[in-house]
Amino acid sequence: MITNGNRRNGQPIYIQNDLTKNLVRIPLNGKDFNEEWIQKLIHNNPEILPINEIEPSFSPLISIGREIATSAGYLDNLFVSPDGYITIVETKLWRNPEARREVVGQIIDYAKELSKWTFTDLNNAIVSFSRLFNKNTDGLLEIVRKNTELDEADEQFFIDNISKNLKRGRFLLLIVGDGIRESVEDMIEYLSQSPQLHFTLALIELQVFKLEENNDSLIVIPQLVTRTKEITRAIVRIEGSYSADLKVNIETDLGAETENKKANSQTRLTITADDYFEQLQQKTSREIVEFAKQIIKDSQESGYYIEWNTGSFGVKLFDPQGSGIKIGMFTVDKNGLIYLGYSEGQFKKLDLPLELTYDFAKDTAEILPNIKQNPVTKNSWNKYSTLSDLQPVYSAFKDRIKTYVDQISIAGQKSDLK
Repeated sequence: MITNGNRRNGQPIYIQNDLTKNLVRIPLNGKDFNEEWIQKLIHNNPEILPINEIEPSFSPLISIGREIATSAGYLDNLFVSPDGYITIVETKLWRNPEARREVVGQIIDYAKELSKWTFTDLNNAIVSFSRLFNKNTDGLLEIVRKNTELDEADEQFFIDNISKNLKRGRFLLLIVGDGIRESVEDMIEYLSQSPQLHFTLALIELQVFKLEENNDSLIVIPQLVTRTKEITRAIVRIEGSYSADLKVNIETDLGAETENKKANSQTRLTITADDYFEQLQQKTSREIVEFAKQIIKDSQESGYYIEWNTGSFGVKLFDPQGSGIKIGMFTVDKNGLIYLGYSEGQFKKLDLPLELTYDFAKDTAEILPNIKQNPVTKNSWNKYSTLSDLQPVYSAFKDRIKTYVDQISIAGQKSDLK
């Protein structure tokens, strides 16, 4: 599946003291810029890349090197997240048709090469970069420590995840440049149909503007153009005769999952979901992971929206009146903790009675053991609950959510009539 970004061709306007000035776009394929300029820009400012729009698990980006040597060539930029997820960036200015044809294959070659590496191989490559560019011997852990807090347990998790993601070839691949052509987007669509892919691949266009009278200050607008979405590698095994009890086993990196052929198709997982369940199992148990998947399945069948975040998923309700606003109901994080969504602001925007969200917090707190309504922020609980505590009372919890959704729908209709 391909998700295309929205191309915007509007003219940015700079406003200061009621005076408006047009911004002038600078083509990156001119003499003032080159690919090394882009490399340095994103190395020093990794937040410029819209990772949360692509795969939140890979954020925040920590830059660990440029021009990293591999047998397939030099990686332009390499990033890692504090949880051990690797992002490979190839910078490209679209000056000739050959570059457009080869760039996608090139970055995939880099990914294939990295999948042969161990943690030690990667660390040695980063040390070589540090010696050459930073005049020190910092490796992976030293660079990450300077950008985030890692305790002993976090460091072991980081090392294990790096090793695992290298072995599986689980990367985020970004092609970053200017003037991205439709032909390259077509190449991505072709590649996304290949079942062996185990990464997300995205194209990001950088639009650079300057003020007419100021050649020093630049405004950079990153734009997600295209991304592949389905990445889970799977083997489908059919067992039994063609009868009512025929079962289909789908083996993915999450293990074997079985469903009856009469049931609805299982929701495909993005890399964010894949990583979330993996981390949840490390923190809890396989039983809790299956329960979390059941919550997602039930929520989607009820028409609720699943929003994936860096280390959690949120269950939300699209405003029944069609405004597009998503009302947060509850969130489950990678530690197996569950808490209510922060819905008060959404209720105010939609002119819904706050008593509905307050009552929802009160009633669900009474369902769960050792949980009470927060006396200050009444739309939340006094502390987090757990999936283990939710599991025995899940049926009652679901029923209360359904009542909550019905109440929101009725209240929204009344609000429209005012």
